[in-house]
Amino acid sequence: MARITLSDVTKSWGETQVLQPMSLEIEDGEFVAILGPSGCGKSTTLFLLAGLYAATSGEIAFDGHTVNRVDARDRNVGVVFQSYALYPNLTIRENIAFPLRFQQVDKAGVTQRVEDAARQVQITRLLERKPSQLSGGQQQRVALARALVKEPNILLLDEPLSNLDATLRIAMRSELKAIQKRLGMTTLLVTHDQLEAITMADRIICMNEGRVVQIGTPEDLYRRPANLFVAGFIGSPPMNQLAAEAMGHTLQVGRMRLPLTRALAGPVTLGLRPEDIRLGRGSIAGRVQMIEPLGREVFYRLETEMGPLHALEAGEHPRFAEGEALGFDISNDHALLFDGYGQRVTDTALTARAPLDA
Repeated sequence: MARITLSDVTKSWGETQVLQPMSLEIEDGEFVAILGPSGCGKSTTLFLLAGLYAATSGEIAFDGHTVNRVDARDRNVGVVFQSYALYPNLTIRENIAFPLRFQQVDKAGVTQRVEDAARQVQITRLLERKPSQLSGGQQQRVALARALVKEPNILLLDEPLSNLDATLRIAMRSELKAIQKRLGMTTLLVTHDQLEAITMADRIICMNEGRVVQIGTPEDLYRRPANLFVAGFIGSPPMNQLAAEAMGHTLQVGRMRLPLTRALAGPVTLGLRPEDIRLGRGSIAGRVQMIEPLGREVFYRLETEMGPLHALEAGEHPRFAEGEALGFDISNDHALLFDGYGQRVTDTALTARAPLDA
């Protein structure tokens, strides 16, 4: 397999710089997701690794060997594209075998490798069919088999599940992760779907506007977001972000004053995950504005002394009614503060004491 290193890599189209200097390492056998909104530079990064784009500056290395000038076909990289890009006039067997045309593999070797790849993704019985005879999920498996048949050191996945329906996406997430773990292949997944990134990847590279804004485990990005962008992008429903004013050891949020662990001054943002709001007990007053049952959870929109809040509670049925007044508390351990520049204040949180009087 391979260890990937990017050192100050950039990409520009004319005067437009679409990828700011990027430096990162992906370990041998690691499953990493690049997550971000459309246009953030995640697919550009993948195409640079695949050799489909040339870096404007910086160095790309596989196992310590620079590959900037190595052609795509010689990088031993497997790529699965969003569109699958299958040849409609070829059989599934011929589609899977197509990359081997550029390798010195005899006929018997091609047959063996095609059948091995097909078996890995469970499509052996489909080898003599044409792409038009397959479902979307089956075509996705063919595209994956075509990438695996090269026996690549690196597997690159560009939004591979975006064309599948919701039920099939769930199944394929599990299968892709299982295949990656079984093969131990260094894998990079590009996605805008946070659930895909969180459930499949060992680490996540979160990007915005051509820059890497945070790298970490799914738990790191969820519980310790580096800034307000990550805090709002990771999590569904997203984190509540409340404008506040820090005055020494006191935080003024709406009509509420909350105690801080250390002195701060100036405008800040208080971040609260919806599931960290405990409804039905506590000294903070609120009123239910809207309720959305989500199956196994219930989503509430509240008007509170702190300002508008979203809360999420486990259960099939709402415990409260629209218009009902209630008290609530917040999980101090998971409350986050962000400074005036939107960066997380790393060692500051609310204390475990009750809120101060308004």
